[in-house]
Amino acid sequence: MKAFEVLGATRGIHRPAGEMSLQRGIEQVAQALLHARDLGLEDIVVNTTGLGGFEAPGVFERYAMITRWVQCAGSLRIAIVARPAFIDHQKIGVLIAQNRGVTTEVFTDEASALKWLDARRARAGASWPGCRRAAGY
Repeated sequence: MKAFEVLGATRGIHRPAGEMSLQRGIEQVAQALLHARDLGLEDIVVNTTGLGGFEAPGVFERYAMITRWVQCAGSLRIAIVARPAFIDHQKIGVLIAQNRGVTTEVFTDEASALKWLDARRARAGASWPGCRRAAGY
C-alpha cells in the first residue's frame, strides 16, 4: 500500500491522493484500516486532504462512510485529517464512530491529529500501567 507508512511500532499514517469517486476513496481508507489492524497497530492518521474528484459528503454519505470505516477499524484509534469544507460542523461522523465504540476525531492538519493521538496513548498508558492489548482485541 504505497500511501501507507508505519511510524514506530504502533502507529500508521495513510495519505491517499488523487482524483476519484467518493466510494473509491472510502474503500481505500477501509483497506488502510484493515492493513493497520493486520500489522497490529494501535492508531492511525488518515489524511484525506490529497483526495479530490467529489463534493463534500452529505449526511447519508457520511453515515455510509463512517459505518464502513468502523467495520474495518476494530480497536484502532483514528485521527482523520480533512479539508475544512469536508468537516461537518456538528462532527456527525465522529459521533457515529464513537457511538459504535471507535475512538476518533477529525482535524484540519496532521500535527493536531498526531498530538491528539499522543494524548490518547498517554492517557491509556496512565490509566492501566503494565497492561497491554491482548492479541485479537
